Amino acid sequence: MGTRATISIAKREEGVSFSKKPDKVLVSIYHHYDGYPEGLGVTLANYLEDKKIVNGLGGDRDAPVFNGLGCLAASLIAELKEEPGYVYIDDPNCPHSWLDYEYVIWGDRYKDIWISIFDKSLVDNTCIFVGKPRALLSKYYTD
Repeated sequence: MGTRATISIAKREEGVSFSKKPDKVLVSIYHHYDGYPEGLGVTLANYLEDKKIVNGLGGDRDAPVFNGLGCLAASLIAELKEEPGYVYIDDPNCPHSWLDYEYVIWGDRYKDIWISIFDKSLVDNTCIFVGKPRALLSKYYTD
C-alpha cells in the first residue's frame, strides 16, 4: 500500500497561519505513493527551492520563476506526473480518504514560498512542519 498524500496550493494571506489548513486552495493534487516527508516532501522542496513567484515574465523565460500561483501549480503537476496514474488533480472539496500526509504550498507574488506538512496518522492531524523549502531539506533530506 502506498503512502498517500495531497498537495494543496494556497495563496498567502495576511493573518492566516501556516500551521493551519487554508479555507481556500487553488488546486489540490493527489499523490498515491511515497507521500512521506523524506520522499514527496524532499521532492517538493528540491523543486521549489530558489524559485520565486512573480507577476509577468519579462524577457527571461528561463528564469527560476512562476508567473503566479496557477503557473506554480501547473509546473508542479508537470514535474510530478511521469506516467498514467500516481498523480491526479483532485477536488479540494472532496478529499481522498486514507491519506497519510497533507502538504500545503503557500505562495503569492514577490513573497517567499512556504510549505506546511500535516500528519494525518495523528489524532489531531498535527502540523509537523512549517518552513521554506531549504528548511524542509535540512530536516528531512538524507543521502
